[in-house]
Amino acid sequence: MEQVRSGRDGLRYTVALIEIWGGLNGLWGLARDLGTTASKIPVALMPGILIIGLVLTASVVAGVALWHDRRWGYTLSVPVQIFQLVWFVSAALTFRIAASGWMLADVLLRYAGKNLVLAWQLDLIHKGAYALSLAPREEFTVAVNLIALAILVWLGLRLRRR
Repeated sequence: MEQVRSGRDGLRYTVALIEIWGGLNGLWGLARDLGTTASKIPVALMPGILIIGLVLTASVVAGVALWHDRRWGYTLSVPVQIFQLVWFVSAALTFRIAASGWMLADVLLRYAGKNLVLAWQLDLIHKGAYALSLAPREEFTVAVNLIALAILVWLGLRLRRR
C-alpha cells in the first residue's frame, strides 16, 4: 500500500513542478514582454493579457498547494488546465496559454487554403508559455494541449477519490 501511495505522490509532485515552473516561466516572459512592448500593445489585447497573467499566477499558486497536497490546489488546478486545453490561431486572433513550462504536446486541426490537415506536434524545449496576437494569419488552427488534457484527467480522478 505504501508503494502505491508514493507513486501517487510522485505524480502529484511532477504535476506541481510543471505548474510552478510553467507559471513562473510564463510570468517572467510576460513581464519581460510587457516591459519592452507595453506602449505598443493594442487596447483590444488587454483582457487577454489579464487572463494570461491570472492563469499563470494561478498555476504557481495551484502548484504550491498541490505540492503540499491541499484539496484546493487540485480544485484550482482544474481551471488552470482548462484555460490551457484548447488553443487557436485565426485570421484575427491567436490565443494560447501553455504553462507546462518547457514542453508542448498537441493534436491540431489546421485549415490553410483548400487543405484541412490533422497533425500533431511535440516540442520538449519550447520557450514560450503564451501567445496572444491580432496579427492576420493565412491559416486557421484549433488544437488540444495533450499535457493539459492528461493533467485534467488525473485531477478528475484524484478529486473523485478525495
